[in-house]
Amino acid sequence: MAKAVFTTSDSSIYDDLPECRYHFPETYLNQAKAALHDWVLYYEPRRSAIGRQAYFATARVAEIRKDPNRPDHPFA
Repeated sequence: MAKAVFTTSDSSIYDDLPECRYHFPETYLNQAKAALHDWVLYYEPRRSAIGRQAYFATARVAEIRKDPNRPDHPFA
């Protein structure tokens, strides 16, 4: 069972690369830490006409690290 849902899209303001990393505001750090070494689901919302509004991948959170360019936005 997945421990978290990571929301991302092509128009995201974050430095996401779903096959490698998820970039998020520090306000979600506790939720990301709870998913460490476990499975998450990736979800693409329909915020515009291009969004699929679908779950499209699973991933395992291997680590959480700081973004050197934006310290208040870690990577999972």
